[in-house]
Amino acid sequence: MFVSFFLYLAVIFAIGVVTMRMGRTYEDFLIGGRRIGPWVSSFALITSYMSGYTYTAAPGLGYTGGYSVLWWATGDAPGNALSFGILGRRIRKYSELLGAITLPEYYEKRFNSPALRVISAAIILLTVSMHLVAQWTASGKLLSVVFGTEYFTGMVIGCAVVLIYTIMGGYLAVVYTDFVQGLLMFFGTQMLFWVALGRIGGFAALNDKLGAINPALVTPWGPDMAYYGLLAAATPVILIVMGSFGMPHITIKHFSMKNPDTARQAMLITGVFVVLFSFVYYMTGGLARVILGENLADVEQAGVMLWFKVLPPFWAGFLSSAAVASLMSTADSFLLLLVSTIAHDLLNRFSKNEIPEKKRIAIARALVLIVACVSFAVAMNPPALVFTIVIFVFGGMALAFGVPNLFSIFWKRTTAAGVGACMISSLVVYTGATAAKFSPWGLHPFISGLIVAVAVLVLVSLATEPPKGRALEMFDYAAAYGDVPRSVAAGASASVRAEASLAEAELGNGVDHKVLAGSGAAAAC
Repeated sequence: MFVSFFLYLAVIFAIGVVTMRMGRTYEDFLIGGRRIGPWVSSFALITSYMSGYTYTAAPGLGYTGGYSVLWWATGDAPGNALSFGILGRRIRKYSELLGAITLPEYYEKRFNSPALRVISAAIILLTVSMHLVAQWTASGKLLSVVFGTEYFTGMVIGCAVVLIYTIMGGYLAVVYTDFVQGLLMFFGTQMLFWVALGRIGGFAALNDKLGAINPALVTPWGPDMAYYGLLAAATPVILIVMGSFGMPHITIKHFSMKNPDTARQAMLITGVFVVLFSFVYYMTGGLARVILGENLADVEQAGVMLWFKVLPPFWAGFLSSAAVASLMSTADSFLLLLVSTIAHDLLNRFSKNEIPEKKRIAIARALVLIVACVSFAVAMNPPALVFTIVIFVFGGMALAFGVPNLFSIFWKRTTAAGVGACMISSLVVYTGATAAKFSPWGLHPFISGLIVAVAVLVLVSLATEPPKGRALEMFDYAAAYGDVPRSVAAGASASVRAEASLAEAELGNGVDHKVLAGSGAAAAC
């Protein structure tokens, strides 16, 4: 088992070494120099989206809910594909035209509002910190079973493996390892599902055996009727689709694409692979319930326990690698997002005095260390299941960023006041509805937040002064098909080129990427 696992780690380390040599500038470190092609962009998005949820929460949900949880899978393929098709092409062009390399910077330049940069950066720090709790929790649950260790040791192993390559090459290391990890996750999950399904005798046998345990497990409504009715069943689909438009570490994948047309190719690749992927990892939970039996101590360990029940040791090690890949692919993106938010969006933008690049990164390193250690400490005694944490954060990101992202590229009349009010009010309503367990007609609290987000953004935008300036002039260029005209792009991204040049001048050619990458090292708590 350990041979296949350590072979995987060797490949990831090699990618980190190669990408360390490829990254030469500030822009390379944060968004890969905007030169990522469709296959790598697609798999980077898929793997960052899937996270440790794939091997803990999804099988656990399938274990308890049977076929009914496939409503969550139904939103995966359209959400991920449309993230490229609807959002990706336009926001890729708009970010280049505005010279923006992070999402908070995009908001500031799109709406001419420094306040929006601060608000969005603060929301990113809060939501990412919460999501990291889920990733460290998933790490502890998975790797404690794989290595036969305590939960805490599993968490430490997961954190250490994530950071070995993240600190080496920044964004390029993240996306290229995500590509390898995406292939590993896909084939590993498919292998587990089909071997386990063959073990019990096929789909008909699975249906019969789940029905014998509880007839409600083979209905679309679930044992507790949680998905009964059209609105209740549609809620998971809406939440997943909107979340795909709003996760900031996913949006950065769009910024990094080689050109706007990359989005169309990536949309097709993503749609095909996610359809084949997402239904399988939820159904693995139903297989685990039949094969492993009832009353597991922790249902979110059902998936990993199934590996060792149905697979030979070498292939169980292969699946262990896929599980680590699922953790790494999301955690590394979050760590890089924390670095860019602290160093670029806050320190670099709002310091009264010019802070040298090395000092800025040192401060960012210390703050990331605090955030990572706090999330790690919380994960030692997690407040909820991985599923509960991930879905709550997912909904918050969908409201705070998904709605503004879409309106920013499709409605010229959107204003800074409208976006700011949308972010704050929707999160307040969503959090309050979740805490109060407010779910009229069986709807998830996210729906209440979504209604408020759209209504507030539109009404406040109409009630405030229309936007003006260069950012609005670029709107039509961003909406048009094709690449950004050279005459426009020549001046539009000057701030990016100037910042990259400044980083090289201060840090020295060939050294800056290592120093910048070092800001991720602090999360190795």
